[in-house]
Amino acid sequence: MKKPTQLFILLCMLAFSANAQGDVKEISQLIFKKTNALRRAKGKTPFKPLDSLNVLAQYHSDNMVEKEFYSHIDPDGLNPVSRAEKLGIQAWRQEGNTFIGIAENIAKVPWFQNVSTCGDTRSAEAFATCMVEGWKNSPPHYKNIMGDYVYLGVGVQFDETKMGYGTQVFR
Repeated sequence: MKKPTQLFILLCMLAFSANAQGDVKEISQLIFKKTNALRRAKGKTPFKPLDSLNVLAQYHSDNMVEKEFYSHIDPDGLNPVSRAEKLGIQAWRQEGNTFIGIAENIAKVPWFQNVSTCGDTRSAEAFATCMVEGWKNSPPHYKNIMGDYVYLGVGVQFDETKMGYGTQVFR
């Protein structure tokens, strides 16, 4: 039998896992919704969801957690476009004579009670708001959100320390 302290820690880890990680899909949907709200507020056409971009975004968030890195370039040296090509996902769209490639936003937000500038992020709503506000307040990320992209995919994953890794992929 496990010691009471070990059992308590295990139960706490399971509770977090069920709470935060169980909300990954909901958080991703909220990020999509909040990102489109930013676009609507500026008179922009909302993004359309695209399952393949959701797969790509989730792949990158999962990969950052699994391989313990935080970057647009993964440990295999792949950027967002090359990751899409590796997974057989269309990385480019043509608009007239111009080809527009995938763009990517990434962010880290802890599932915590006192996050600087965000407060308590321990709900799907608060977590998604914090992540989207961070992108809104960062000119290069905001430029992607307001860019001439049509589609958006979102992925979120948590590591064992309750750090959430979010990825937005635009095409």
